[in-house]
Amino acid sequence: MDVMVEEFEFYRKVRANYCNVPIMIWFTYRLSHRHNKTAIAKGSFSCGVNAHSQKLEYTIELETEMIHRPHSESGTILFSSVYQEIVPQVISYKNYMIHKQRYRVPITYDWHEFVRSGARAGINAMSMQALLRKWKLRGAGDGFVDANFKVTKVQFDW
Repeated sequence: MDVMVEEFEFYRKVRANYCNVPIMIWFTYRLSHRHNKTAIAKGSFSCGVNAHSQKLEYTIELETEMIHRPHSESGTILFSSVYQEIVPQVISYKNYMIHKQRYRVPITYDWHEFVRSGARAGINAMSMQALLRKWKLRGAGDGFVDANFKVTKVQFDW
């Protein structure tokens, strides 16, 4: 089979099978001293083929539940903690490039597993935690607040 035809078939199959694959991400954020709140982000990822650079390109769409925190202070003999208010808001990413991965031609390997391994490499607890932390959460004033995000689970719905 001609390499260009084979690559076009690969492109077509990847778009047909890996477009808008649902994902869920469980994460926590700091509510107050020793108390974290669990939240969920839902979305999808899509995988496309860039034939010019011979790369798979993974993009993500993601939206979290409402995130909010009241102002709180706790004090003990050893330390005191102040947690700034987080006004109710949602973290949302649309068509965000999350990962790129080079593919080999001719495609004589298990391309399904190749695409899935790329998704797992680019969309995992560490990368999602970094993505959530990139978002600037608004506080009660004009400033931004750190919520101490911790991603606990990433699930794909293949």
